[in-house]
Amino acid sequence: MRSRGSILTVDDCATTRALLGVLLESLGYSVQAVDNGSDALEAASRQAFDAIVLDVEMPGLDGMAVGRALRQNPRTAGAKIAMHTGLDEAQVRAGFSGYDAFVSKAASPRLLCERVDGLVHGTVAAQPAA
Repeated sequence: MRSRGSILTVDDCATTRALLGVLLESLGYSVQAVDNGSDALEAASRQAFDAIVLDVEMPGLDGMAVGRALRQNPRTAGAKIAMHTGLDEAQVRAGFSGYDAFVSKAASPRLLCERVDGLVHGTVAAQPAA
């Protein structure tokens, strides 16, 4: 099967990384998973991803710091970022408002896939969503 695009997933929880990989690969995406913010920035500097699914609460560089760094770097400033977190959206927005989609970890896997697919293929306007 030809890849529909490439996705970077960033989460410090191995189970969440595995679940995201299975879900997004089942839709035909090529998925690279990393477990921390530093590795996310390194991966994004080496390869242009169609979307980045970014956890917020991680040791070291948290997802909000990663998002800000991505937006400040001319090479990654246009990255489509989906924040995937257990935090309330208002908490995330207070620390980093430059994301394109918001998906609660309590949301269904189907909703996460729809949001990421919409970001990659432009079928959903890139905007924060609950």
